[in-house]
Amino acid sequence: MSLERCPACRSRLADEPLCPRCGCDLTLVRRADSQSRRLLGQALRVWADGDKQQAQDLVQAGLQLKHEPLAAAVLQALKAA
Repeated sequence: MSLERCPACRSRLADEPLCPRCGCDLTLVRRADSQSRRLLGQALRVWADGDKQQAQDLVQAGLQLKHEPLAAAVLQALKAA
């Protein structure tokens, strides 16, 4: 899921780099969001290839950038597997 609301003022967002209401620069926030999703995708591919520890490391790195319920569920499944 992409960034839908400004973390500073909670205004709805479009794709512009600045919040239309408060002017907050969202470049780094969007980059972290994108990197978090990318790390989760890599973790799933690595897990499918059989490297559970590397998958856990990737999911944890993504969760440090942004907490996503799906990533937390994947991490829990990895730990249980």
